[in-house]
Amino acid sequence: MKIVFSGSTSDTGNRVLKKLVEKIGNNSITCLVRPTSDTSLAKKLKVETVVGDVTEPETLKQILAPSVRYLDMTHPKHYHKSLEAVVNAGVERAYFVTTTGIFSKYNQFSQIYQDNEARIRDSGIVYTILRPSMIYGSIRDKNMHRLIQFLDRYPVFPLFGAGKSLMQPVYVEDLADGIVAAIDKTGTENQEYNLAGSKGITYREIVDTILTKINRSVVKLNINTSLAAKIAKFAQKIPSFPVTEEQILRLQEDKVFDISKSVHELGFSPRSFDAGISIEIAEMRQAGVIRSLL
Repeated sequence: MKIVFSGSTSDTGNRVLKKLVEKIGNNSITCLVRPTSDTSLAKKLKVETVVGDVTEPETLKQILAPSVRYLDMTHPKHYHKSLEAVVNAGVERAYFVTTTGIFSKYNQFSQIYQDNEARIRDSGIVYTILRPSMIYGSIRDKNMHRLIQFLDRYPVFPLFGAGKSLMQPVYVEDLADGIVAAIDKTGTENQEYNLAGSKGITYREIVDTILTKINRSVVKLNINTSLAAKIAKFAQKIPSFPVTEEQILRLQEDKVFDISKSVHELGFSPRSFDAGISIEIAEMRQAGVIRSLL
């Protein structure tokens, strides 16, 4: 098996790369990387890297061939570009990591993901689509990491819509295991898998779980979601402000996904949010990003 891997320098990509090297060896992987990418892990693992960019399909031509398996973990908004290169090179097997964001009712955020998934299905290649939910679990995490920092620093926290909406974040190591399983296992041809946490949890429960882990108590203010979105549009300029306008708008909808197919066919076994966030908080505390327990 020869894999061409785009997106290996992200946090999740790094973890997938490590697991792939353990599974198939470093000589079987080539990573497409941008000139500015941090390729230190690839160098450490002695994995070949080729400079290029999925937004410029011509740069993929040099490393694609019909016998290659292509894995794309860049941004799903670019997949119509990389798909063009994959189809033109006659690649017979490809894996695209998209997002559960395609299920959002807010078309301005989800339509391009839906369009690119449709293009993948219609392309004629043998594909597998993998959809992570919100990813958390490391210092490089931009979601829970920011929330933890905010709760650690400030005495008041806004809860939009009383924090009743459901979320199903996935721990980064569990996600990496799911992606590698889809590549390693047979029977994943032309299949689609949701890779989310073990179960849905309210945003209020997420906040309360983090507060318990960091031994903090804050005043929680219930705020109208529509009003909050308008405020966040301007508050995003504040360092460490934990949510964006888009995230607040999407807090109006539950983000819970059926992972039964991934569990049964990939052996996907995500840990609980309580277990995953404990690991992230411990790493942040060790790195001095948040205060130690008193």
